[in-house]
Amino acid sequence: MEEAAAALALVAAALRSGMGSLEALEAVARLCPDAAGRELAIVAAAHRWGEASDVAWARVGPGWQTAAVSWHAAQSAGAAPAGLLAAAARRMHDEEARRVEAAVQRAGVLLVLPLGACFLPGFVATTVVPVVLLLLGGLSAASP
Repeated sequence: MEEAAAALALVAAALRSGMGSLEALEAVARLCPDAAGRELAIVAAAHRWGEASDVAWARVGPGWQTAAVSWHAAQSAGAAPAGLLAAAARRMHDEEARRVEAAVQRAGVLLVLPLGACFLPGFVATTVVPVVLLLLGGLSAASP
């Protein structure tokens, strides 16, 4: 998803430089050797074949949904898509950052559970049991 956000930001920059929509998609698709580049090439080819933007963007993964909505909104309004695509790239980046942060927090919790299972018996055996035995021994000595 992070690659898709970076590729979308590049498309927005290409559009701001004066490239046409399809040319920007194709240029970024050639520039990015990863899955994001391949998916942008699919969208660009679908546009070249005359497919509607919602159909073209439906040919790629669900991670591009934000980009598809922005692209379709810009084309429907007859506006330049650069600003909307840049905002979509920021949203995609923020969503990925939130997803990674949640995964890190989950990992922290999952790491504490085994540590607790290892250290809790040792704590009980070295701290709680001697105190309980001492108290029981003091109670039995105090009783007549």
